[in-house]
Amino acid sequence: MSQKRDPHHTIAWNAFPALLFACALSAGIGVATWVPVVSFGGWVSGVVGTGAVAVLTQMRRQTTLLSLRPLVAQAMMLTAGLCMGGALYTSHQSVSSRHLVHQVQEQASPPKVWIEGRIIDEPVVRTNGTLFTLATNQYAEGSDTLLVEGKVAVFLGTSRFVHTGVYPRLQPGDVVQLEGKVQRIAGPRNPADFDYATYQSRRGVWLSMSLYNPNDVVVAGHAPSLFHRVITPARAAVRAHIQRCVANEQAQAIVQALLLGDRRALPSETRAQFARTGLAHLLAVSGLHIMLVGLLFYRLLGPFLVRLRGIGLRLSWATREWIRALLTVVVLLCYLLMAGASASAFRAVIMAVLLLGGAVLQRTAHPLNTLGVAALVLLCLRPAQLFEAGFQLSFAAVGAIVLLVPVLNGALPAVWIKRGWRRKVVTMTTVSLAASLGTMPVLLYHFGQASFAGLLLNLLAIPATALTLSAALLMVILAPFPSLAAVLGASANWLAQFLLLLTQAGDAYLGGLNIVFHMVDSLWIIGCIGGLVALAQWGRPRLRWRFALIALFCAVLHVWINVWTGASTPGVQVVFFDVGHGDAALVTLPNGAHVLIDTGERSAFSDQGTRTIVPHLQRFGINRLDAVVISHPHGDHLGGLPSLLRTVPVGRVLHNGQTYDSDLFRETVALLDSLHIPSQAVGAGDTLLLDPSVRIYALGPSDATTTDANEASVVLRMVYNQTSFLFTGDAEAMAEHTLVETYGPLLQSDVVKVGHHGSRTSSTAAFVHHAAAASPTLAVISVGPSSRFGLPDEEVVRRWEHEGATVWSTAWNGALWLQSDGQTVTQVAWR
Repeated sequence: MSQKRDPHHTIAWNAFPALLFACALSAGIGVATWVPVVSFGGWVSGVVGTGAVAVLTQMRRQTTLLSLRPLVAQAMMLTAGLCMGGALYTSHQSVSSRHLVHQVQEQASPPKVWIEGRIIDEPVVRTNGTLFTLATNQYAEGSDTLLVEGKVAVFLGTSRFVHTGVYPRLQPGDVVQLEGKVQRIAGPRNPADFDYATYQSRRGVWLSMSLYNPNDVVVAGHAPSLFHRVITPARAAVRAHIQRCVANEQAQAIVQALLLGDRRALPSETRAQFARTGLAHLLAVSGLHIMLVGLLFYRLLGPFLVRLRGIGLRLSWATREWIRALLTVVVLLCYLLMAGASASAFRAVIMAVLLLGGAVLQRTAHPLNTLGVAALVLLCLRPAQLFEAGFQLSFAAVGAIVLLVPVLNGALPAVWIKRGWRRKVVTMTTVSLAASLGTMPVLLYHFGQASFAGLLLNLLAIPATALTLSAALLMVILAPFPSLAAVLGASANWLAQFLLLLTQAGDAYLGGLNIVFHMVDSLWIIGCIGGLVALAQWGRPRLRWRFALIALFCAVLHVWINVWTGASTPGVQVVFFDVGHGDAALVTLPNGAHVLIDTGERSAFSDQGTRTIVPHLQRFGINRLDAVVISHPHGDHLGGLPSLLRTVPVGRVLHNGQTYDSDLFRETVALLDSLHIPSQAVGAGDTLLLDPSVRIYALGPSDATTTDANEASVVLRMVYNQTSFLFTGDAEAMAEHTLVETYGPLLQSDVVKVGHHGSRTSSTAAFVHHAAAASPTLAVISVGPSSRFGLPDEEVVRRWEHEGATVWSTAWNGALWLQSDGQTVTQVAWR
């Protein structure tokens, strides 16, 4: 008697082999990343072993009606895929014995060395310098020259203190000789910093070199690869053509982003507006761009091949289709290289190739299988891109569209999805909603924001983008005909400006649809994925409720873990930021109030308010600062305040009452006045009432007549139950003497922010003795690495250590995050 098979079971196990194998490969890459103890040989052994078991299981003759043989074979193949992923990632991350990384030692001050190599990417020019990647071939330290290999991330910076000339103009393929210090790329210095070391290591780059003297850079030759000999001039020619034919500068930048995937010319605020409105996907070369390029060429080629009959060349239908498909694939591959070969473009090209192949062979493939094949190709080429936002967004968007659009359409009245304009609007809306839902976990994890404004804006933005891209493509194709190219350039110009205006209007009026939340907890991510799968399985109640329960379980477990570990228990938290040669500390009180003490420095190249503090506030959901305390008006303490005032609501600003003759000070005063933010001077004897369970006393300045800004620093002592923190600003010897005379033993604190960045003008013996009397005291020195002033001073460090204090320098260790439960102060691990 035959048994009826469950169609859902058949779909789950047999319908999408490429997708399932790609998922297994991805799992293997993830395991190899988080459990790096298995060697390459171990992973290969796993592939061979499980693959052999799968083959033998399939070859074994089935003697019973019911057998586990297919299930075992499939399980072994998926396990082989997992081991293959581990082997690929381990191989990609391994280095040879000649790699330059073996020559570089971990040193506080590495020696100056000489290296030679070839520039392998297009140098990126920024306001503060130039970035490029160098493939090294020679290395010398002293008189010994070695043949080496390996990539180095090179930065050519401009010194604020020494002006020694201009760097040579560099391009891909240049052979350059550099003299400087090669170091391992450092990890993040602050909790919200971008992890540049991990980002580069996944591209096979572990070392960096920063130069500030053009005399240390010599161009020794030019040896471009075939790619750079062809593609780089072609990209430059397209850019020049865009500049000639498109009048508006911002329109030029948008057209350049659409055609070449190059967004460097777009202002940062414009890129942020596209992100806040959910339209950032339009600027990434992806399926829309590939479809237009491929469809345009494929459609134009068909009639041309048919008309070859007029010259006596008769081609069969199959021959014509093969020619169309192959030439279209060649064009798509060329465009892929021209557009930078991003993950989204690569994925779209692979899927387009499979679609063309299916059309020629008159066979169809499920989109999920073609998506799986695209993932397999990309991950085999570079496994580490699994962790990149572009890869995840591309595949999440397409997967969500394939799985969720039928569910969403099925929930709508049938009359809505009939033919006509209504069907097109509904389809575009459901596709946009599906893509938004699918990419939301990725966006919240990597960028901390996702927007539903795109649901409305895409109805106009996608057609506008398609028309802009079409006009731009024709403008480039018809470059030999200047008059036609100019007309198409004008069209692209107006369409790009319309897209820009649409984005600005959406940012202004639909900002409430933007979700700001950094989803860093793995339980939240798993729960969101479970919820999306439950929605995709809406037509299968059993699977739907299983995945819905998984999502609910993750949410409940997240709450209970926070309760169990005490993460949700109120307390005091203090983050001492690494802001270079400056001070900035964020205090969070038990009632949720936030106080920022100093704001870091601002220079021509860096604003610590924008670079460090604002990203931290956004990353951890801090929407308001109840108070900002500026210890004194020097630029390394006041510098970040203007950008903070423009970005974050601030309750009030407290300061030492001094004025200062600087543009920064005048800008700050004007901002406070225009934003109607209260500003108040504090001094010895004042108390800050921000939380009933925490007392914040102002111990200084005590002398209102002093003109020295450092000596007049605001000094605060914060007491929470049995724990205390002392913030000294840049108070020097005179101010410390007054503090000792006035308060004596009351200065003892569990944590002391050491005065004046560890300079010998502060930290007098008497002050250190009284402040460090509470054993063990943690002395925090806020100073930048390689300080031009030689800070922290070694004598000051020894003085604190002699009194039993533990010294933490942001120059050595980066930011420090502390929390107090009222009894003890502990360090929060944020790396």
